[in-house]
Amino acid sequence: MSAILRHIRSLESYLERSGIRLVRTALPEWVHGELFRDLIMLHADLNPEQQLHALVHELTHWLAHRDADPRPAGAPSTIYEYEAEAVEALVMARLGLTTPSCAVDHAAEDGPTDSLLSSSVTRVEFTASRICQALGVEQGGRALEPQSPVYFETAAGEEVVLENKEHGVRDFLG
Repeated sequence: MSAILRHIRSLESYLERSGIRLVRTALPEWVHGELFRDLIMLHADLNPEQQLHALVHELTHWLAHRDADPRPAGAPSTIYEYEAEAVEALVMARLGLTTPSCAVDHAAEDGPTDSLLSSSVTRVEFTASRICQALGVEQGGRALEPQSPVYFETAAGEEVVLENKEHGVRDFLG
């Protein structure tokens, strides 16, 4: 249990550094977490393992989907949920934990990304890698590549946006 609490604290620290607020609050019984802009809400009555799962899931939405173009209802939200569940499965596997049964069922011969589109697979792998970095673990059994430091000079309150066109993701620095 202490490892799970340590992982939660690592992600809480990452959220704080990223400018994301985390609150534990009353949510409907069937909702473990929600994301609203830069606020992640977790159901207050979750046990630590459920909190970790929900936190990874909602952080995935923030990292991979916060700048998504609005699309017709239905398909994109379903795709986003599959992506978040795939990231959750990859991260939990890396931590040696199981994915809850309500997540996408992945047969032993299938991986969490086997039925996703290639663009989704790219987002899933990139996002899982970012979350594993925040947790201080390797992703997929291989060491994460070291990053070169980048230095910025900005005016106070100015927003810096980094885009990775290859992976279709953005990162915001406050």
